[in-house]
Amino acid sequence: MNIAWFLEKATDYLGSPFASWASFLDASSGLVRAVVDLKSKTAWPYLLSSLTIAWFIWARARRQGWLDRSLSFRQYAMPRDVYLHRSAIADYKFVAVDLTIKAFLYVPLITGFAQLSRHLLSPVITPLVVSEVLPFTSSLLRSIVMTVLSVAFVDFLFFFAHFLMHRIPVLWHFHETHHSAETLTLATVYRTHPVEDAVNAVVSAIAGACVVLPYEASSGTETGLLTFYGVNIVLFAFFVVAFQLRHSHIWLSYGPVLSYIFISPAQHQIHHSVDPKHWNRNYGFTFAIWDLLFRSLYVPRTREALTFGVPGTDPRDFASVWKIYWLPFVKAFRGLRRQPPSPARVLWPARRR
Repeated sequence: MNIAWFLEKATDYLGSPFASWASFLDASSGLVRAVVDLKSKTAWPYLLSSLTIAWFIWARARRQGWLDRSLSFRQYAMPRDVYLHRSAIADYKFVAVDLTIKAFLYVPLITGFAQLSRHLLSPVITPLVVSEVLPFTSSLLRSIVMTVLSVAFVDFLFFFAHFLMHRIPVLWHFHETHHSAETLTLATVYRTHPVEDAVNAVVSAIAGACVVLPYEASSGTETGLLTFYGVNIVLFAFFVVAFQLRHSHIWLSYGPVLSYIFISPAQHQIHHSVDPKHWNRNYGFTFAIWDLLFRSLYVPRTREALTFGVPGTDPRDFASVWKIYWLPFVKAFRGLRRQPPSPARVLWPARRR
């Protein structure tokens, strides 16, 4: 690899937020982009669709007598004991800081990872690809196949990265930040440590290169994935269908059939549960097939009462923004020095036969 090329690109990406006043203002608007950018998991259409689905759940529960009829939709969807909980308040503070600085630090690095992966993998992947890889004369059919395959491939890599974060002690200390939330709110999806973001950026960059390069080498054209306003159409559909409810107190299961295909909000809530029977379960993001193959899938038969957090830890350890950023480094360093039994294996032990 050309070292000069790498240093030049790294300097360009890290300096891009400061290239102009417009670039600086754009980088500073992380909280706004989180709501208006459709590439964001919390874009307003996804929030609105999840809120609409929550309303139908509330209306049905009241009609069938599962809820007190005096309970308003606001009280059901945003109860004070959840959204004003100390853990939720820590979420809000962390997100306000993290989304503000992310564009100055993480986004340039993520972009750099993507370009670096493409630069490194292109000489390896391109010569191995022949035109018969995607032997479709129809560009539409090729785009459909590539769209589905790319989502499945990227989803598996994120599943496996998530699995490793629970299994490798050093990584677990950083992923623990996300699991330390005692209540699940709309902000919890952003409660991720920068080190975990970096791991996900590397995974995303490698996945993107592995998907894009074979397509371009075999078709001779740029990647033609089906998108909606720049978002992969499969992911857009997934985000619209109650994605925000996975980090909430609202129970929504996809039932005994679809739950073996897609990870429902209820299944992800189970992943956050402190109940031992829920440990080592439901690592998947979009598809449930990976958990099924790894024997970690848990499909609830009925609604279950859940308590969130990390067993054996003091919730006050993650009560401030500074602690959320710094404590994982302290724990990881102590773990490397003392080499204790893996906390990941204690909290998420291998499934007993």
